[in-house]
Amino acid sequence: MTLLPTNPLARFFIQGLLWLPVWFAIWYFTAPLVSAPAIWLVSLVLNGLHPELIDSVERSGHIAVFVTGLQVPVPNASPGAMGQVILEKNPLIYSWNLPVLVALLFATDDRFFSLKKLLWVYVLLLPFHAWGVGFDVLKTLTLDTGPEIAQQLDYRGWSLEFIGLAYQFGYLMLPVIGATSIWMGMNQELIQGLLKHGPAGTAPKST
Repeated sequence: MTLLPTNPLARFFIQGLLWLPVWFAIWYFTAPLVSAPAIWLVSLVLNGLHPELIDSVERSGHIAVFVTGLQVPVPNASPGAMGQVILEKNPLIYSWNLPVLVALLFATDDRFFSLKKLLWVYVLLLPFHAWGVGFDVLKTLTLDTGPEIAQQLDYRGWSLEFIGLAYQFGYLMLPVIGATSIWMGMNQELIQGLLKHGPAGTAPKST
């Protein structure tokens, strides 16, 4: 005997809600491991665009500390004193859609679940996560730290506007768009099956 409703759509919704806190907890406590590939990808791309921009990336709990090769004058210090630019970023801001997608996968019928899909979800979300973290780093360097850094990186005019827009897109919209499009693309058969059932668990009558 099960307490879950017999209607497939209602059962899927409830099981998704039950799995969400489980996978959010797993994601949160394994964040350094889960976000490591995205951070590596960000460093690779940024160093490809600007050689030696990222010297190293260190971890402090959930925070990724980007140690850059950029230097700026140190305020209230002796003349000519320079300091290295170091940025602290939280990659969890851009990867919260991962536990949501995994919870939805575990909520599906066994016929539509596989470990292969689980792996593909992680791989397909990597570029979205890297986009968010990467443009967050660029936005901080070019728009938040003064014109000296933007000039060193040779960003001006429209390129600065693009970085600002790309950051907003990666922060506000891309996690939702990425999760929705990937899940729908991977579960067309499941979606069609769920849509065939009405609220009472029966297929809607044709007219």
